[in-house]
Amino acid sequence: MLELYGTRPDPHHTYGFLKCCEAVRDAVPIEKEASRYTPLRQVGDKHLGLCPLHTENTPSFYRYPDGHYQCFGCGAHGDVIDLRFHCGDYGELWEAMIDLSLEYGVELPRRPESWNRRQERQKPIRAGMEAAKIHAARRRLYRRFFEPLVLATEDHETRAHDAQLFWELTEPLAEHLVATMMGSQGDG
Repeated sequence: MLELYGTRPDPHHTYGFLKCCEAVRDAVPIEKEASRYTPLRQVGDKHLGLCPLHTENTPSFYRYPDGHYQCFGCGAHGDVIDLRFHCGDYGELWEAMIDLSLEYGVELPRRPESWNRRQERQKPIRAGMEAAKIHAARRRLYRRFFEPLVLATEDHETRAHDAQLFWELTEPLAEHLVATMMGSQGDG
C-alpha cells in the first residue's frame, strides 16, 4: 500500500512516532477520510454515518469536531490514523500513518540538526562500547568452552595453534551474542 504514494521517509530522520502522528492528525481531515468508507451527514457539530468497521442498519458512527470518531455499535474509537489502520490493509499503525502522510503530502517532523550532530559525535563512543562488549563476550566464550580443550593438549605447538584457532572462532559467536542477546543498539 505504501508504494502507491511514493517511498517511505527515512525513519532515522523523522522525529518519533508520536510527533509524526500529531502532524498527520493536524493535517488530514478525518471527515474526508471517513467519507471514503461511509457516507456521513451532519448532525449539529458532529457527522453521523454507518460504521465502516462492522455491519449495521442504524447509524452509530460519529465524527466529532475535535478530530476523533466513536462508534456506539461496536465501541471502536480513535483518530484519522486509527480509522485508516482499521479500514485499510495494514499490519502496523505506523504504516497507516506513513500512508496518510504520503497521500496528503504531510511533511513529517524531523529531528533537530543538533540531534544529528550529537549522534555523529557519539558514534565512536558507541563503536567502542560495542567493541568492548564483543571482546568481553569473546573472553568468556574462550575461557568457558575452548580453554579447557587447549589446556588438555600436551603438545606445545598444537596448543598454541589450537589457542589461536579457537580465539578466532569466538569472534562471530561473540558478535552474534552481543547483537541478539545483549540488546546491541547498532549505529542508530
